[in-house]
Amino acid sequence: MKIDNNYQSIRNIPKNNIDLLKEIKNKLSQIFKGKREIMYSDIINLIIREGKVGENYNNLILWCNYKIRLGETFVEI
Repeated sequence: MKIDNNYQSIRNIPKNNIDLLKEIKNKLSQIFKGKREIMYSDIINLIIREGKVGENYNNLILWCNYKIRLGETFVEI
């Protein structure tokens, strides 16, 4: 079923883009200087603020939105 395939592909996005996710998380860690935990919305905001485009960035935004809809707030890698 197409919905099941889309669901699985969204769940697996961080495995495909782990280096990109770690890079963004490191940038955010430097910005926040350990004052608070990194949230999925922070990743989305950084990607948009820096004007990053491309399939990997779009997939990462989609994955972050998926995690937010599940009720998860903070990034755990």
